[in-house]
Amino acid sequence: MFKKLFMTVFLMTIFIAPSFADELQDVQTFFDNYVKAANSYSKSVTDFYLPNAKIIRVVQKPDGTLQSVDFPMERYKKELSKGLRLAKLSRYKNTYTNKSFKKLDDGDYKISAIRTPNRDKAGLPFYFIVTNTKDGWKVKEESMQTTVQKFLTSK
Repeated sequence: MFKKLFMTVFLMTIFIAPSFADELQDVQTFFDNYVKAANSYSKSVTDFYLPNAKIIRVVQKPDGTLQSVDFPMERYKKELSKGLRLAKLSRYKNTYTNKSFKKLDDGDYKISAIRTPNRDKAGLPFYFIVTNTKDGWKVKEESMQTTVQKFLTSK
């Protein structure tokens, strides 16, 4: 009995561990490709998202308090396309440090990092929740902390 149990656990470990490692590698590659696309001002950036992805900006106010602002995906796409030209002209880029990848109970992954815009001295918290679809990994939720106050008033 012990021998059968041991053999079952052993075989499961052999087959499950590599698939988990491959999946994690796929998520890491997905994120690296997203960063490359975003930092090269690619119009394909929105292809990394589900059509109904939840976009959250957590605005750090001058008094230090935080306020979350939700964006519909359509508004996010419009803002992104409007800002693309200016971002390219100013060579705007983000760097991501302290990256972590955590598999969630539902099979999705949470990618957390510190995002540092090119003109900022300090990084800000960031996360994606990505889900596996028939078209590969896609962002289903994004949250970025920012000091940009216009997110509180723009519609």
